Amino acid sequence: MKTGLKLQKRLRTLHAYLNLFRFNLKKKVLGFDIANQFIQRVDKDSLQLILVRNGATIGNNCDIETGLIFHNCNNYSNLIIENNCHIGKNCFFDLKDKVIIEDNCVISMQTIFITHIDMNKSHLSELYSTGQGCINIENDVYIGAKSTILMNICIGEKSIVGAGSLVNQKVNSKTIVGGVPAKPIKKIYGTQK
Repeated sequence: MKTGLKLQKRLRTLHAYLNLFRFNLKKKVLGFDIANQFIQRVDKDSLQLILVRNGATIGNNCDIETGLIFHNCNNYSNLIIENNCHIGKNCFFDLKDKVIIEDNCVISMQTIFITHIDMNKSHLSELYSTGQGCINIENDVYIGAKSTILMNICIGEKSIVGAGSLVNQKVNSKTIVGGVPAKPIKKIYGTQK
């Protein structure tokens, strides 16, 4: 039984390195944009290996699901995921600036991270200048499915963002927020750790 599991693990590792080779070949021959599309279709082991080998920082014991979309990047160096985090399926990462996810965070499926604004094709650019900013998700945060986090946002530790929320202002530590735009719902008490 253990021999079968070891063989499975070795085959998964071999498959991940094969996908890393395919990603790098696509990147070299067809450009990063084409390789970046390929990453949406790989398995979890391959995804994590490709991200790390192309600049992302990913800590220990992270569970990163498949179908992630990365935008505004020519590598993944603006993605920093610390230890013991879960990233759900089909999340969208605008990596024009850094997205930092600290320890013990859960990012539910289809969450969107937007780190820039650019209206250069519109006359609205006269009113709203181009800008970008880091997103920082502090320790022990839960973000509900289909939430959107905008640039220059910090979500304080031990906070909860309700599903479908639009976070356009700082979230204080130990706070539950929700809605469009997200507003404080209540403080969280009794978190000892």
